[in-house]
Amino acid sequence: MNLKLGILRAGDTVNWKGAFGSGSEKDAVIKTIEIGCSGKNGQIVNAVPWSAVNDRSVVVDLTNGSWAYGNQITPKK
Repeated sequence: MNLKLGILRAGDTVNWKGAFGSGSEKDAVIKTIEIGCSGKNGQIVNAVPWSAVNDRSVVVDLTNGSWAYGNQITPKK
C-alpha cells in the first residue's frame, strides 16, 4: 500500500472488519473501488485518497468475495 502518499489503490492489502464493522479484523485485498455511492450507482476508480475512505460513499470489493464500506477498512501498516 502507498501509506506515504495516503492513497488506497486496487490491489492493496487492508485491515477489514466484516459484519458491517462489528466483525473481527482480517487482512483483505482490494479488488475494486467505487466512489460516490450515495445512490445505487457510483464510479469505479483505481485509487482514492485515504482521507475520502471514511463512510459509506466509498465501497470496495474484496478478493475474498466480500465487499465493504469505507468505514470498515483501515490501512495495513
